[in-house]
Amino acid sequence: MLRTTAALLLGCSFCLFLPTLFHNLFADDDIYLAFTNRMVRHLPWTDLYLFLLKPANAWEFLPLRDFGYWLDFRLFGDDPFGFHFSNLAWYGLSAAAFWWLIKELILLFRPAWTGQASVLALCGSVLFVVHPAHVEAAAWVASRKDLMAGAIGFLAAATLARGLRTGWPYRYGLSAAVLLLLACFSKAAGMAQVLFLTTLIVAAWRQDPEVATERKIATLMLLWVVVVFAAIVHMKVAETTGIRIENHPGGMAVFDRASRIFSMLGGLLLLPHPMGLYHDVYRMGEWHWLTSMAGVLLTLLALAVLCVRRVLWPLGVVLAVVPWAVYLQLIPFTTWSMASERFLFVSVGGLAIVLVDVMGCLAQPRRIIALLLMISVPMALITWKRVGEWELGTTLRALEYERQPEFHNAIRDQILPVLLSKQQYLEAETLARRVHRGYGAAALLALVHAESAFTEWDKSRAAGPPTPASGLTYCLAMTSVRHALSVGYAQILGEPDVSYNNLLRSIERQTKIRFGYAPGICGAIPAT
Repeated sequence: MLRTTAALLLGCSFCLFLPTLFHNLFADDDIYLAFTNRMVRHLPWTDLYLFLLKPANAWEFLPLRDFGYWLDFRLFGDDPFGFHFSNLAWYGLSAAAFWWLIKELILLFRPAWTGQASVLALCGSVLFVVHPAHVEAAAWVASRKDLMAGAIGFLAAATLARGLRTGWPYRYGLSAAVLLLLACFSKAAGMAQVLFLTTLIVAAWRQDPEVATERKIATLMLLWVVVVFAAIVHMKVAETTGIRIENHPGGMAVFDRASRIFSMLGGLLLLPHPMGLYHDVYRMGEWHWLTSMAGVLLTLLALAVLCVRRVLWPLGVVLAVVPWAVYLQLIPFTTWSMASERFLFVSVGGLAIVLVDVMGCLAQPRRIIALLLMISVPMALITWKRVGEWELGTTLRALEYERQPEFHNAIRDQILPVLLSKQQYLEAETLARRVHRGYGAAALLALVHAESAFTEWDKSRAAGPPTPASGLTYCLAMTSVRHALSVGYAQILGEPDVSYNNLLRSIERQTKIRFGYAPGICGAIPAT
């Protein structure tokens, strides 16, 4: 009865995501990751090795992810259906890999539950698939890196767990290292998986005293060598792509920012409502220190328990928390929101493992079914609603602006694709002045003025030869945008909220696009 119920729930949970197959593209889907990326669109198969030599886009060196896009273009052309299909295929693989991981963890750390390992793992997969935080990763083509890194990371952990319970053979350690390497180059955040793999090794260290210590050390060192190599490569690439930014607001500001991000991610994991594109961590009160410290203490407790007992919940706590290490902005990188739901893709697995441990302790199938339904049904309702919100990018952005109209990136998305496209310049100016940082407001205002001047120049050109005055006004407005961006980027050095860097980059990209429509008209205008 439990197996049948869990299987039905798993199938229904996955079906919640099927409407994404018919969704439109959103944001980076058609900007720089896939649909306008010449390398992934046109690279011949004889030159696929180039994916290993240079980044395929202006941000990240992720050859495995970019090869996936390349393959999609070969199979589906420009049809978004094919790209969404591939996303769901990776999501299905991640669920299968997670099922295997839970099963191996039960066999390793809860041997008394061996007979129920498969069905408990199935229950854990239901909780993993139905979580609303996964909608962003599954529905957004540009977020495929989260799906790939998560799925391959789960496979690496399951492979390692199999090896730890079968005498630590080298082939499992080597296979786990190779999979970890693939995860690291599916998404840079995959490097954090080594912390969970290290926890597994340390927790199982004393279970097989017959295994030579040298073999255990070699397995551990191999995993860390892989991650160190990946970290060096990613850091070198970050220096040239600009995804890593210079930001030194002071030690206290950095820890305050990290605490806020930690608390926000924990809240979204445990109480996934309301969901959104942006989560302004600076709207939180000072209570974030209490919740973040509680999370750190819980993690330390989990590590201590693993040293003395063979249980699952501490592993779940570690898996839930360790992926956040790369998102705390201790080494700042450009991001549109410092707390995003796709950051939780692997962490949801940690929460599911904790709940699987609770279900195993319940023992009775009817109680497990009741708990499974009590958790999964409300989550399914939220997930279904969120999948519907992702159908149209315009609807999604409108909901974000309605949810938090004072957040700078929501204001940006209301101005750039909505107000400017409708030539509502006065409304755009009013809205731009609401941005909290003066340099951000100035950059947005300069862009609005440049768009207005461009419109006047374009109308003048359509009516006949454009007047020199209209061209001069436009070029001076463009100069003002460049100056505002220069001032803004200088301010980012001491900015606690580094998501403002994304605001500036969006303005810079919009400027380049619009400036390209009027080539040569500013040739006589000094760049300064």
